[in-house]
Amino acid sequence: MTSGIWSAVRWWDAWQMRVLVTASLLIQWFLLLAAPMRKYTIRNWLRRLIWLAYISCDALAIYALATLFNRQTKASSNCLNTGAKASSIEVLWAPVLLIHLGGREEITAYNIEDNEVWIRHTVTLVSQVSVALYAFYKTWPNEGDRRLLWSAVLLFIIGVLSFCEKPWALRRASINRLVSVYSSLAAGERQKPRSTWEYLFTELDFGGASIVRLKKKTGSKFELSEGDKVQMILSDLSLGVAAQAAVKSGRYKLEDVLGTLDPGAERNMKRWLRHAFGLIYTRANVVSTPAYLACHVLLVPSMHATAIALFATSHKSAYEQFNATDVKMTYVILSFTAVLDVFGVPISELLYWVMSKTKIPALCETLPSDNLINAVQKVKNPRTGRLIKWARSIGYKGRFFHRDDRNNLYGKVAGFVVAELLGSQVLRRDLASYRDTDKKKNWALKKVKVLFDKDNDTAINPNNMIWKSLRKLPFDESVLRWHIATDLCCRLIPPPKGLDPTTYTYSKCAAGISNYMAHLLNCRPDMLMTGSRQHLFSEALRSMDSMGRVVWRSIDDAKDACSKPDLINQAWELAKELVDIGDDKARWELMYRVWVGLLCYSASMCRGYQHAKSLGEGGEFLSFVWLVIALKGAKTLADKLQMPDDEEATQKATEEEKVDLSTL
Repeated sequence: MTSGIWSAVRWWDAWQMRVLVTASLLIQWFLLLAAPMRKYTIRNWLRRLIWLAYISCDALAIYALATLFNRQTKASSNCLNTGAKASSIEVLWAPVLLIHLGGREEITAYNIEDNEVWIRHTVTLVSQVSVALYAFYKTWPNEGDRRLLWSAVLLFIIGVLSFCEKPWALRRASINRLVSVYSSLAAGERQKPRSTWEYLFTELDFGGASIVRLKKKTGSKFELSEGDKVQMILSDLSLGVAAQAAVKSGRYKLEDVLGTLDPGAERNMKRWLRHAFGLIYTRANVVSTPAYLACHVLLVPSMHATAIALFATSHKSAYEQFNATDVKMTYVILSFTAVLDVFGVPISELLYWVMSKTKIPALCETLPSDNLINAVQKVKNPRTGRLIKWARSIGYKGRFFHRDDRNNLYGKVAGFVVAELLGSQVLRRDLASYRDTDKKKNWALKKVKVLFDKDNDTAINPNNMIWKSLRKLPFDESVLRWHIATDLCCRLIPPPKGLDPTTYTYSKCAAGISNYMAHLLNCRPDMLMTGSRQHLFSEALRSMDSMGRVVWRSIDDAKDACSKPDLINQAWELAKELVDIGDDKARWELMYRVWVGLLCYSASMCRGYQHAKSLGEGGEFLSFVWLVIALKGAKTLADKLQMPDDEEATQKATEEEKVDLSTL
């Protein structure tokens, strides 16, 4: 037993460095192959695995460096020529680990907060490079091969360059820097580099196809490019402020600056979201600079090739007789690191192209759902109830609720919502008007005749439950009440099969948006609305625990099913009013347009920072809607905070500004 343990210890001493360096290389390759998956909606376990590899790659490389130089110090103190020669090959792995510490171009940051700690990465850069260079200088044997030494020097240069790029990219992707760049971009033409040094680190514009594009001029019009708009609103900047600055000059109209949204917006969203993701979470913000291109197209490949050639032509016979395994390992490590460093971006783009041909949903292309009544029924299930209650007691919010990320409902909902926004004039419109009882002001419900029919006193009465649930309740509570009422209607009076396709799609979209916004309230309350109370969902679940697992036969059964009717009572009254609308087509169109109003208002009131953060986690459908709203020119949160409350005030302020300018 004891001899076996000591044999394992001796094996680990001999193979420790080989295992660590190989593991570091494998993690780098895994990150390269997994990076394109982050632009898609993948399973949570795979996303957690990528996160684990991301945070462990630096720790493993640093630990391997420390272990390497600790072994070299012990070898040097032994004063044995054989030991010194045998360790020279291992010392060559030090610059390779520095290259690994530089990270991958395709996964510079995992969370948006990583960009804000670029100073910490800079400090790590200086300390790790200094320690590695000093330890290499102290441990390299005097009688070492000169070609082997120059190979290590070239690899050190590559490692330092790769290590420097990471904090550079993180700094350029930080929110403060983006705000600064796009604030100046919104104020006027971007200034050209004033010196050669500035030019080297300024992104090139390849025919308007770069991530950050200059404003474009078309005839007498002056219009922000779509890429600029996306990056501005992601940075929590107001497009209205940028448009007003151009309008004040007297040369442009508001429509000239904001432009119009392409009818094919749903297809273009993928490209815009992908560009936004690249700017924040990859090195897309530096790859188009002349310095980066010169380094990775010319310098780095030639140095990798030279380093491998020098190692191949060095006198390895003296080392092979002591440890031929290290020589073979070095060939493998140098070769695969070179391929990783030189061909990483093309490999990643190829993998992304392959994934684009599959049916895997891209960013924001899913409609996850949480259903309160389904959750209650699962809690009451004797086989799963105890497990679910235990998971909920330790803070596990969901995932045992009804979720279907792979359904085809996303396409229907996205298409209908985009058509709803493109088919109406929403420029500078306040989307909170979905609560307004004035038909002319209500953008979402003005087409629903049953609400404004003078012969229908119940519907037009502003004190009935339909209007009260929209006008007099907090937003999160309104979402929960409408969610319960919509689910009751779907269960108890499902749309008949004889309905026309449009009405049937209305019913499916209403149910899909209802479950999705319940998911936001339960799992992402910060995106649903600032200050949303997640505990409302949990309290509703607890208060409905007394409900049975059997689906009720009538709406009256639903009212009596809960021993604490305070929560469900108003939802029941709301569902009752919806049932009393005899026309199935009118009922489902009303429910659909109510949910579109709630969804669009929630999207417009969410900060751009939250949408940018969600892109790193697979994206949310809410971000897709928000992007359409912002590019269409409706008021977002930044617009409401910065701009006057209505268009008349905006026009008045602009006219006053013109008068002030004329008096100067």
